[in-house]
Amino acid sequence: MNILYLDDEPRMESTLRRLVQRQGHGFEFCASIKACKTAVAANAPDLLLLDLGLGQESGLDVIDWLADEQIPLPVVFLSGYGDDLLDTAQRIAKSRGVEIRGLVSKALLASDLMPLLDPPPVGPPHRLPSASPGAADASRIRLDAAMLAERIDAGGVEPAFQPIVSLLDGRPCGVEVLARLRLADGSLMNAVDFIPLAEATGLMTPMTKALLRRVIALKERLRPLDLNFLAVNLSRVTLERNEVNDLLQPLVTELKDCCRVIVEVTETEVCHDRRLLQTAGAQIQLLGASLAIDDFGTGYASLRDLAEFPVHTLKIDTSFVSEMFDSMKAMTVLLAIIGLGQRLGLKMIAEGVETEAQRDLLFSAGLEFAQGYLFGRPGELAAIERMVAASRLSADATDPFDACALEA
Repeated sequence: MNILYLDDEPRMESTLRRLVQRQGHGFEFCASIKACKTAVAANAPDLLLLDLGLGQESGLDVIDWLADEQIPLPVVFLSGYGDDLLDTAQRIAKSRGVEIRGLVSKALLASDLMPLLDPPPVGPPHRLPSASPGAADASRIRLDAAMLAERIDAGGVEPAFQPIVSLLDGRPCGVEVLARLRLADGSLMNAVDFIPLAEATGLMTPMTKALLRRVIALKERLRPLDLNFLAVNLSRVTLERNEVNDLLQPLVTELKDCCRVIVEVTETEVCHDRRLLQTAGAQIQLLGASLAIDDFGTGYASLRDLAEFPVHTLKIDTSFVSEMFDSMKAMTVLLAIIGLGQRLGLKMIAEGVETEAQRDLLFSAGLEFAQGYLFGRPGELAAIERMVAASRLSADATDPFDACALEA
């Protein structure tokens, strides 16, 4: 690996040169941005070690240059300014599309830099499969209100189920139901491509009713799965129109001998109308369901809201999970949310878990449940059935307790 180091302090050159060359890497040093640009143009390196403080210049100027010129050069930030500045610089770089391989404080140079100098795995980048066959093509179809209404009437609204697992043993404890739209050509459209249209055109209620009817129709397949809960999402439009009872009562009644119903409302919707959510939360609880705040940590809800609303579950937003190892601030906030939820007696689910390292840290922090591509993508109920069957084969028949219990 050829490494280029940009720093206005030449005293760091000899230290880094020894560390880098000891691992067999090539090394070049530049003391100015102009020299760095010339070096990159002459022989593009595999990695840029970039100091943020460059006298009258700044390492952020280099980030802007890489982004503007679309130079795919991964960067490791070095700084003596502390974690706050490193974290902010990383967010700026990511927003510009520049790959940040890591953050290193100069005080911890030897221990923190060396692992980052290992080359990434050789081969094509790993790509996650599409959520469902035809979903990518469906997203390019221009949908209008008439087409959406026709698809709803034709039974085109289908449920996709994503597992929520116990971090104690990996067993599926519940599922989240997500809406998909089957188009006339057989392709599936993801919710993000048709829910905004449904909300804007008054089709949210018939769309939600159609989705929940499909879930109820699967009751006989849901019952033997012994799931503790099934989570559904309610739109702000539904709350505003006071349609909670009409939509939820059939679902709660039909599934009462299968699993508990949890209703997810995003934190942004919590803040939209406090009185509205208080009323809806009370209605949800009176029906025998529970209220969950989705995407927690990304909206503007106050701690007072957690005390006032009948909240049962917090779903920690995926951004905290994805950034936990890249940002000390994100890690600190994540652990604070977990601690707060524990003290309030709330159930907590981490969203967006994609790696075993994320899973292991969340478990060590005391989190109970998780959801994400590590465990399963949204799909047909058959995938959940296979997952449950596999977990039963490996489970200890003498397990004295149920790790999946989401108590009221």
